[in-house]
Amino acid sequence: MSISELYRAVSTATGPATAKPDPKPLPPGGAKNEFQELLRQETVARPAAPPRSEPAKPLASPSTKLNFSQHAEARIRSRAIAWDGDLERRVSAGIDTAHAKGSRETLILADNVAVIANVKSRTVITAMDRTQMKERIFTNIDSTVLV
Repeated sequence: MSISELYRAVSTATGPATAKPDPKPLPPGGAKNEFQELLRQETVARPAAPPRSEPAKPLASPSTKLNFSQHAEARIRSRAIAWDGDLERRVSAGIDTAHAKGSRETLILADNVAVIANVKSRTVITAMDRTQMKERIFTNIDSTVLV
C-alpha cells in the first residue's frame, strides 16, 4: 500500500482532514527579529529599577588587639612558641588582610609558626611551630596569609 492510498483510507475512515490556519508569517530575519522587537518593547515599557539607596557596609576598623582561646594559650605554652610583640603585630596584620578579603577562618604563616584565627572575633584558635606541622594539612580555613 502506498502512502497516498493509506492517506485516502484514513481520510475516509475519519472524515475529511481539517485545514489548520497558516501560522503567522515571520518578519524578515525570522524569529530573531521578532524576539528582539519584543525585548525592546518590554524594556521600554518597564523603566530600570532605581539604584539602591542603602550604603555599602563599611569594614570594621582594624584593631591591633588579639584574643586567644584557652586552647591557643595552652598550645603556645606547651609547644614553647616564642610569642613576642613582633609576631603578635604580624599576626594582627594578617588578620586585617584576611578581613579585607572577606575571610572567616584563616591560616597565618609567620616564619616557623602557623596560627589559625577567627577573623571576625580576632581570636587565635591554635598555634604550632614547624615541628608540629608534620601532617601538613589544615582544615576548616578559607584563606591563608603569609606574613
